[in-house]
Amino acid sequence: MKKLLVSLLAALSLSVSARETITIVYSWTPADTAANFHRSLAAEANKLQDRYNFVFDVKPGAGGSIAANHVANNPNTVLATASAFFIRPNFFPNESHDIGQFKTLFPQCDAPAAITSKKYRSWADVPRDQPITIGMSGMGTTTHLIAHQLSARYPQLTIVPFRSTSEAILSVLSDSTDLAVNFLGDSAQYVEQNRLSVLGITGLRPVAGHGTLTSQGFTKNLESMTVPAQLLVPVSFPDAKAAEIREIFRRAGQSRAVLDSYQRDQCQSNNQMLDSDLQTWYVKQTQDWRRLTQGVTLK
Repeated sequence: MKKLLVSLLAALSLSVSARETITIVYSWTPADTAANFHRSLAAEANKLQDRYNFVFDVKPGAGGSIAANHVANNPNTVLATASAFFIRPNFFPNESHDIGQFKTLFPQCDAPAAITSKKYRSWADVPRDQPITIGMSGMGTTTHLIAHQLSARYPQLTIVPFRSTSEAILSVLSDSTDLAVNFLGDSAQYVEQNRLSVLGITGLRPVAGHGTLTSQGFTKNLESMTVPAQLLVPVSFPDAKAAEIREIFRRAGQSRAVLDSYQRDQCQSNNQMLDSDLQTWYVKQTQDWRRLTQGVTLK
C-alpha cells in the first residue's frame, strides 16, 4: 500500500511538472479589481487541460511599460494589460515599449471609467470658476486622458497623478483631492456606503444606473474612452501555440467564475471574439488611442 501511494504521488508530481508554464504578467498592482479577471482566467484555464500551467504575476510601473518590455524579452510570457498599452508610446516613444512587437492573444472585456467624488454629489455642485483637483493613475495613461477631457469644461482643474486608481480613490476619501478617475470596482464599496458619488462614466450607454459623461454635456471623445482588459504576446510567439492557448482561454472565458469577475467593474465581455476579428480590433484600438492623445500634453 505504501509503495502504491508513493507511485501515485510520483505520477502526480510528474504530471504537474510536465505542464509547460506560461506566466501571465499583469501591468498594474495585484490589488486592482481587473487583476481578478486574469487570475480567474488562469485558474479556469488550468482546470480545463493538462498541457499548460498558467501562472499569474505582476510587474507594475511606467504606465505598463515595465511589464510589456519584460514580456517582449522573455519566452513563455503573456502580457495582461489595458488601454495604456496603446497610449503610453504616444507620449514616451523612446522610453516605453514598441506596440509593433506585440500581437493580440485574447481580449477579455471592456470597462467604463468613472468620475467619483466625496465632496460633490453631481456636476451641478462642481464650481467652474474655482480651482478643483482630480486624481488619476499616472501621466500618459487612460485616466490622464479622461481627466484632460474634463478640463475643457473646468479650466481650473488640476490633474494629480497617483500610482493607481485605488490611490486616487483614497485621496478623495481623505479630502486631499476633489475628484477621482477610477473604475467602478475601485469605488463600489464606498458608493454602497454613501461615502462617494459617481458623477458619470465613460462610454456610450449608462451602466448600473450611472449616466454617461457625454449625456451630461462633456466631449464625445469620452464615449470612446472605455478600457479594454486584454492579453497580448510578442510577434515572435508561435502562431499555432497562440491559437491553442487562445482556444483554452475562450473555453475558460465562458465559465461563471470568469464572467463574475467582470461584474464589479461592469466590464462588458468580448472574450468570445472570433479569430478573424482580432487584427481588426487591434488596429482600431491603436488608431483610436493615437487619435485621442493628439493635442494632449503631459502637465
